[in-house]
Amino acid sequence: MLPELSEENRRAIKGTTPKQAVKDVEKAVCEAVKEEKRGERRLITPEERAKLELKLHRLLVWVGVITPFEFELGGRKVPLHDIVWDLLAKDCLTEEEKEYVNKLIDKLQKHEKVNEEILHSHELTEEEADAIFNETAGLLRAIVSLKSLVGRKDTCPVRERVNKRRLEEAKYWLSFLRQIT
Repeated sequence: MLPELSEENRRAIKGTTPKQAVKDVEKAVCEAVKEEKRGERRLITPEERAKLELKLHRLLVWVGVITPFEFELGGRKVPLHDIVWDLLAKDCLTEEEKEYVNKLIDKLQKHEKVNEEILHSHELTEEEADAIFNETAGLLRAIVSLKSLVGRKDTCPVRERVNKRRLEEAKYWLSFLRQIT
């Protein structure tokens, strides 16, 4: 048998709709989360640490991750996102640019390894661990993009010949059409 409700509880229940009840629950959850964040900062557990490390070593961890817009290398902020996109837009890379890309890849890999070590061995809060994970995934995306650039941009002479051949074919067909008409 249910206990008798007080008059205050009856008034509270009387005007409540399911939609309002859901809103009240969401509000209470948000307040609880805010209160938890204001309290002591919780460190990640070894299980959470292991999960983040495993996620970082998945095959396509970088898919859907944005390359960091700015990144500090050698004490200077470098517009990494712009550099990667500018290099991707080029048809051919010079030998000097290839050397630059290889050096950049090496520096980014070293930083990525340092981030992995920090994630593995330091005591981190959830926010710090997530920030390091996201930065490392963005670095992995930049590294993969740059590595694909170095190997792919070697085909410039072939591309030039193909474009020249297409132009010759277009001229041939235009002259053929002129002869017919």
